[in-house]
Amino acid sequence: MAFDLEKAVWNRAERWLGKPGTPIAIKEAAWRLVTFLIKCGQSNPISFAVRPLVMSSKLRTVVGINLVILAVVTAIYAPLPTMAQNSGGPLAVVAGGEPEVNLATPTGVRVPISHYYVSQGFWTFHPGIDLATEMGTPIYPIMAGTVTKAEKNWFGYGNMVVVKHSNEYESLYAHMEKILVTQGQQVTTDTVLGLVGVTGRSTGPHLHLEIHENGKPVNPAPILGITTTN
Repeated sequence: MAFDLEKAVWNRAERWLGKPGTPIAIKEAAWRLVTFLIKCGQSNPISFAVRPLVMSSKLRTVVGINLVILAVVTAIYAPLPTMAQNSGGPLAVVAGGEPEVNLATPTGVRVPISHYYVSQGFWTFHPGIDLATEMGTPIYPIMAGTVTKAEKNWFGYGNMVVVKHSNEYESLYAHMEKILVTQGQQVTTDTVLGLVGVTGRSTGPHLHLEIHENGKPVNPAPILGITTTN
């Protein structure tokens, strides 16, 4: 029986990446390695160098251990963007369910969901923040604008919406269970963009939020006035 390189790699990757205790940083590094190996395995002559690695349990063990060490060291020592220093802890929430906000929060800007905590902050390999909450929680735009993307899929960002707010800013909302807007639609901060879900690369219900300024990702936490406790 012919050896199916892609199937073998994916079967092993899914079993490992599916473990609930595996840190996000390690999963991300492993995901990229698996993708690279598959691409290499489908081409020549690179595939001849990759196949022995895939088929040898000893070589896979050595590479796997080094990959884990590299991912952990990167996660600990990678320099964080200046704006991301106070992100990453559980969010304090007031009794009414609305998150506490800094008084410097710009007028017309809102936190897209309530009753959540920050499960992952903004850092070098994560260009946004993850707001963990219950499935089906309504998602609102951070500011008024125009929907430029409303895409449904089960990979990467999963079901996602992008809203253009001005010439400088746009926001991205990922992993939705359901999208409730369409491309070209004008939205306000009272418009429900969709519902929180687990589509795409997601291990639990949460909203992955990105804010881009002139095409570059910036930390959403200070813009939205989100405060975290370390």
